[in-house]
Amino acid sequence: MEKIMKKCICLLSIIAFVFAGEKTTQIKVKGMACQYSCPTRVKSALNDVKGIKLCDVDYATSTATVTFNDEEIKEKDIAKILSDKTDFECSLENPSKEEPSGFKKFFSKFFKS
Repeated sequence: MEKIMKKCICLLSIIAFVFAGEKTTQIKVKGMACQYSCPTRVKSALNDVKGIKLCDVDYATSTATVTFNDEEIKEKDIAKILSDKTDFECSLENPSKEEPSGFKKFFSKFFKS
């Protein structure tokens, strides 16, 4: 019985990992004055934030492209963290509607309520 439970837990962990919701969002960063240190400040503000996978900052368009796990952090929270940790005004370019994660979408196909 114990072996079956361990296998079930292992299988559920793998399924959760496979279906984890990874999203990308664009955040407008107003107030960057230099091409080198300002984008670096934006990136470093998200270095230790749980759920952030990647952050790329384009000085020319004043945009931060952030890839994140939507199970761990939300878009609006990322913009708030950037505003709080930097001197820049940060806002979502195209706020998306709340969508269920990939895991929830997958199982909702089978178990409609």
